[in-house]
Amino acid sequence: MSLFATERIPSPLAVDGAVFNDVATRTLVVRLSETAGGHAQLMWREAHGALVRAQESGWRTGQQTVWGGAFGNRQIVYAAPGEYQVLLFRFAPGQTEYSKLVGKPNLTAIVTIDRELSRFMSVQFLHRQ
Repeated sequence: MSLFATERIPSPLAVDGAVFNDVATRTLVVRLSETAGGHAQLMWREAHGALVRAQESGWRTGQQTVWGGAFGNRQIVYAAPGEYQVLLFRFAPGQTEYSKLVGKPNLTAIVTIDRELSRFMSVQFLHRQ
């Protein structure tokens, strides 16, 4: 019996994300908060670059899907990289979570980045009071 772990343990960094609503395309656009420090900016830039490279390769790089979650469900919509280092979360017509999220004020996001792999792990949408 070995005492050494065979799986890598993630090293998460949680950062604040600003959320914008593109009503015409039913898309929530998430960018790094303007108040983020230098380390968070570097991690975001590297994670976004990894997501862009994964998309350009046809998602064959081993990049896991970056899910956006809310209301107790961690996987309601997935992210795609956008221009200017934003994450795009497009909701399908009829997906009720979209109207629940945009129907209340102060929508924000907590974005988790793996520090060691420089990849986004997840996004949690919430309403700040």
